[in-house]
Amino acid sequence: MRSTNRSGDLIVDAQARAERERVEQGRANAAVERDRDDTAARPPADAARPARRAGHWLVGLFPLGFIGHLVAQVVLGDEGRAWIQERACATSGCTGPAMAVAGWLLIALPFLLVVTYVAFWSRLNRPARIAGIGLAVPLAVAGLLFVPGRGSSLDELVDGPGSDALATGITWAGVGVGAGVVALLVVSLLAAKRSVVLPEVWSSLTTIGACVAMLGVALGRVDPVPVTAAQALPERTFTVAGDTLTRTAARDQPGCAGVLPDEGLLDGCLRTVEGTWTTDDSDAVVHLVAVFFPSESMARERRDALPDDVAQTGVTGDVLTVESVSGSWVLFSSVGHADGRKIAEADRGWLLWSSGQVAYRFIGHQVGLLVAPSPKNGIGPRTP
Repeated sequence: MRSTNRSGDLIVDAQARAERERVEQGRANAAVERDRDDTAARPPADAARPARRAGHWLVGLFPLGFIGHLVAQVVLGDEGRAWIQERACATSGCTGPAMAVAGWLLIALPFLLVVTYVAFWSRLNRPARIAGIGLAVPLAVAGLLFVPGRGSSLDELVDGPGSDALATGITWAGVGVGAGVVALLVVSLLAAKRSVVLPEVWSSLTTIGACVAMLGVALGRVDPVPVTAAQALPERTFTVAGDTLTRTAARDQPGCAGVLPDEGLLDGCLRTVEGTWTTDDSDAVVHLVAVFFPSESMARERRDALPDDVAQTGVTGDVLTVESVSGSWVLFSSVGHADGRKIAEADRGWLLWSSGQVAYRFIGHQVGLLVAPSPKNGIGPRTP
């Protein structure tokens, strides 16, 4: 009888234990389900980290950029800017769109590189990181040279051929960078607030879109070529000291082929403008050729290297030729009688006067200040 009771107790105990285990297992399963639901509803703690990181590095770059700006201005300054502008002009032909792109690249390219490298930094190996830094730093220094500081303006930093187009590209690149920074900060803050996971490429696409859009604006605001004959020689007639000169021909061309018999003397030229004038004061015929170079220093080097007996091609008869430099232009001004006859000593003064009037007029249109030459040293109008 005792054995039967003992067996019954064991059975009851086993059933009770099984029931307790079943209840505990149910509770455990319910807890797991709750954890799963919470996990699905709430992203991991680091899900918004890429969005926050996009804002953090932007804030951290401001003091670094300020220090880099000071160092670049002190170490490189005017010489660095002049070298970059000359290289950009020489490489691009100094056309308006090309110089605008060059200005845009100076500001936008280092910014876009930094954004891209920050976005994918965790995926890059050590050599790729070193290469990225080595590429971004010199580009950033070049760009900082053209960022105006306190008490300065962009007009004071850019000069020489194509400077207007270069400044336009720089200005609108700055607008694009500003728009990209604002977009990055706003989107990253909203993503962090809403715990939204953003793909790594979002920051690069956002900034590229903003900068490229501003490049389109810059390209629409520049002239296609540095200067045309119509721009350089806008007047068909002009009068100085009672002498009226009339332009009979004008043209422009890329490069400077055909200006001199030895084209190597003008190596590095970008563009040529030329015209021919007659005067009612005499039978003088003036032929002016203006050759455009990437910088004033290069123009002076080419002018100083010209031989004494240099002569223009296509100019016939006895002529007087004067070579000079105005900014980044080398000017060849040839004058002679309309019939090509030999120039008498008594004729030199008023022939050179006609030549000087044309050269002064050309220079005046380039600098925006029309100034007439003054008669001196026997050079003056034929009819005072």
